[in-house]
Amino acid sequence: MKIDIPSYQQGLYKSAGGLIRVFLKEKDGKIDDILFTGDFFIFPEDSLNIMAQSLKNAALDKRIIIDTLKEVYLKENVDSPGATIGDFANAVMAATSR
Repeated sequence: MKIDIPSYQQGLYKSAGGLIRVFLKEKDGKIDDILFTGDFFIFPEDSLNIMAQSLKNAALDKRIIIDTLKEVYLKENVDSPGATIGDFANAVMAATSR
């Protein structure tokens, strides 16, 4: 996947499980597009794509992001040793001006 980096905001958050990097495109206070990368482990492997898809069009509100990610973690049985749902939400918020 090729990303036009200048049009995305970048957020970084260091969790106990590793660095979480977010590339975020914001539109009207909502997530237009998002990509998670970093040096952490997460299972199953497609969890990051599912998390990103679930956050598209979500309001850039930490509580909403956490609630959305909780649903994904439960539904997909996600395991991210050392990286919590809150850590991912912090990385998303670090990419915003909020």
